[in-house]
Amino acid sequence: MIGLVDRLLARVAHKATVEAGCSNYYYCSGGVKYLRQCCLNEGCTTVRVGTC
Repeated sequence: MIGLVDRLLARVAHKATVEAGCSNYYYCSGGVKYLRQCCLNEGCTTVRVGTC
């Protein structure tokens, strides 16, 4: 279920972030999955989104 929600959010967020000049990167560290979002005028933010 979490994977389905992640995919749905990624599709919705992708459209909004592309329009805002942002890019998203997912990565794992220490068994934790993170989303790093970098926007042209706002810099980067990192959010924990689940487990690997």
